[in-house]
Amino acid sequence: MKNLIYQYYLPYEAFDADIGGIEMPEWAHSGSRSCQAYAKHCNAEYELNHTRYFEHLDPRLDSLRVIYDPYFDQFDKVLSIDLDMLIATRDNIFDLDIEDVAMVHELGLHTSTSGGWLRKVMDSKLSQRGIIAYGKHLFGPGWMFPRSKLYPKERFRYLNGGLQLWSKVGRLKAREHFKSVDNYVLHTRYTEQMYINLQLSQPIFKVTELDTSWNRNSAYQWKDTPDGKINHFLARAKFTMPKLEQIYHHLLQPRE
Repeated sequence: MKNLIYQYYLPYEAFDADIGGIEMPEWAHSGSRSCQAYAKHCNAEYELNHTRYFEHLDPRLDSLRVIYDPYFDQFDKVLSIDLDMLIATRDNIFDLDIEDVAMVHELGLHTSTSGGWLRKVMDSKLSQRGIIAYGKHLFGPGWMFPRSKLYPKERFRYLNGGLQLWSKVGRLKAREHFKSVDNYVLHTRYTEQMYINLQLSQPIFKVTELDTSWNRNSAYQWKDTPDGKINHFLARAKFTMPKLEQIYHHLLQPRE
């Protein structure tokens, strides 16, 4: 099997010190080096891209490239992973049995300090860029996001786009059945995460929910000590990545 770990860096918010400017900041280099080592460990190929695919859209939507760009049809599984993440496991994610796509529900988001923002984004009217209203516009008045299978007490499933493990079957299915990206941007002006959650709510898609250890985020799942297999460093937590990278580096070195 031919598998790929895919990352990209585009300077879309040069004014934001938490994100970075024209040149890749050191935290992004740490995320890239971590995934390069993991790709070698998993016998997968690695690619870091700096060119835009959707030239007319917010660059954050470029994570959808693995779906829409036929270039990726040569790969069996593709792991799209954000640069603000560090690998802290020897477990081979490509060995996981998935159907279309595997992602992680953002456990705790609904009740976190960001929960109020999320409710506003989700529950507003269509004319006010409401995501649920837009979903009903796309899929019918009875539509709603599905529940999380692993965390059914959460209001609904909300998958974090920072880690997406796609099968080839899933990518081709998404290319055929995902609704227009341009229409989504016209109605909502949000980024790829809302889009992916909307599209994967369609019953045709077989989503494998991974537990949070595969995408543990710094905002409300850990504070001082990352505790996941793959840790996600949001906002200013990114600046701790270069130091932690050195701690994790030995995990992926070949064992004699």
